[in-house]
Parts: sequence; C-alpha cells; structure tokens
Amino acid sequence: MSGVFNSVDPLRAALDYHLDRQNVLASNVAHVDTPGYRPHDLERIEQSGFSAVMGVALQRTNERHLIGGGIDALPNGRVFEDLSAGVGNDGNYVSIDREAAKLAANQLRYDTVSAIVSAELHQLTFAASDGKG
Repeated sequence: MSGVFNSVDPLRAALDYHLDRQNVLASNVAHVDTPGYRPHDLERIEQSGFSAVMGVALQRTNERHLIGGGIDALPNGRVFEDLSAGVGNDGNYVSIDREAAKLAANQLRYDTVSAIVSAELHQLTFAASDGKG
C-alpha cells in the first residue's frame, strides 16, 4: 500500500521545504529595521545516500566532532546567513526588495508543487474509485 504514495512523498517534502523557507524569509522582512541584523536563507538538503536509505546516522567517535542537525538545521534544509545584499549604515544586511523577490519566487514554487500534489491525489482518487469519479 505504501508504494501507491511514492509519487506524492517527494512532493510533500518539497512543500515542507518551501514552507520552512517562507518562514525564514518572512523573519528577515520582520527584521528590516533591526540594527546589525544578518538575514538568513534555507538551503535544501537532499535526503540521499546510505543514511537515508538505511535510516541510520553516523556515530561520533570524538566529543569534539560536530553534531549534525544543530540549531542551524531544519528537517528539510540548512539555514545559512545570506549577506549578499550588502550592509547598510546601521549594520543591517536586509534588502527589502531582495527579500520580497525571494518570497515571491518561493511562493510561486510552493503553488506549483501544490498544484502537482493536487493532480497526483486526484489521479489516486480516480484510480481508487475505479474510474467513476
């Protein structure tokens, strides 16, 4: 039964990623007037390789090794500082125009994936009803 939803699961992960990114970008806009604020963005991390397939994680062999998934990680990506807009006189790196463009592009991607998910679920419903609706 789980194989039926294999086509929808990657799309669910994409929706989750874009939702997380929207929240990170909206936080940047909220801090547009905060002196010294450094904006953040979310980089997608693909779940592939041995750990994703086997459901295991690497073991730390030394307490000085970095721990994965710290405060700068979300389930669908890694948060990083985006200082590419340049710094203002108050030390704030947020460009409202740049953040608005990122928010709009992210919303468009979310809407596109959402439409694809809707179509996939409609196809599953059609197949489950033996083509009657």
